[in-house]
Amino acid sequence: MDTFAHRTWVPFYLASFGTISIGFFRALDGVMLLSSLLLVGAALAIIFITIQGEVERCNRQKELMETLSQKAKAAGEGRQSDAK
Repeated sequence: MDTFAHRTWVPFYLASFGTISIGFFRALDGVMLLSSLLLVGAALAIIFITIQGEVERCNRQKELMETLSQKAKAAGEGRQSDAK
């Protein structure tokens, strides 16, 4: 996975960090413990789903590049046999 393809990573991690921080601070104060845990759980679930989607997207892109390179190699071999 290309870690430098930022897309939405910076705002996503800032929002996630803020959500988890708020949830933990509320939980430490004992205020709205259940809502804090739900907030943290939702943020972690979104993080997991997003990372899983990015990994799947990168895998699909890698497979596409391999397929295209095989087709290009086959086309190049076909041209070489036509030239002979």
